[in-house]
Amino acid sequence: MTKINQKTIDLSRADKLLLVMYELSAGARKNLRFEDIAVAAFKKYTDDFHLRGYPEFPDSGDLVHKPLYDFRKSGLVEAGNKIFTLTLRGLSAAETLKNRLKGREIMKEGRLSGFAEREISRIESLESLRFYLNGEEDKILDTDFFAFLGVTVRTPKNDFIGRLDTVKNAVNEVGGLKNLSVIRNKLPVFSEFMLKRFEDIINQKSK
Repeated sequence: MTKINQKTIDLSRADKLLLVMYELSAGARKNLRFEDIAVAAFKKYTDDFHLRGYPEFPDSGDLVHKPLYDFRKSGLVEAGNKIFTLTLRGLSAAETLKNRLKGREIMKEGRLSGFAEREISRIESLESLRFYLNGEEDKILDTDFFAFLGVTVRTPKNDFIGRLDTVKNAVNEVGGLKNLSVIRNKLPVFSEFMLKRFEDIINQKSK
């Protein structure tokens, strides 16, 4: 966890790795090789990412693997074949961290974060939301639930968990705002309905 006060800045290893990936990506969605991430992390934060007993070599084990695994489950990165890409939520989290370190304002009150705005706009376009608002819940199928999360039936477990967490966080941001449109004002209850109705899919995909 990041700890910041007027005199010191204490970043966790995960925070540092997220910042390294953000720098490698130049603040955009870019595919990054695991080896490049490990080497860049070692060069920037040698004390945190060197091979145990060999401070002159980068670690390519759990020091890097575990945070990346956690990032994937949290919806911060997408991964496949040792290639990692920051999601929109991951980019937003890294930008927020950088702004905190600079002492800048993170987000204006009454506005969604960048990743949340994109997620909410995507959900607003779903046919299942229109069904729900029109009282036609019986028309909502499991395929609509996958679309709600932005996944498919073949999405790997950790990516599914990450998307689930991402959507929940985006909807939670909406729930904390005022002066919303009629549709956005109903998104939290729509989300609650979807998560409850398809709870069996969530349990199955999260095992």
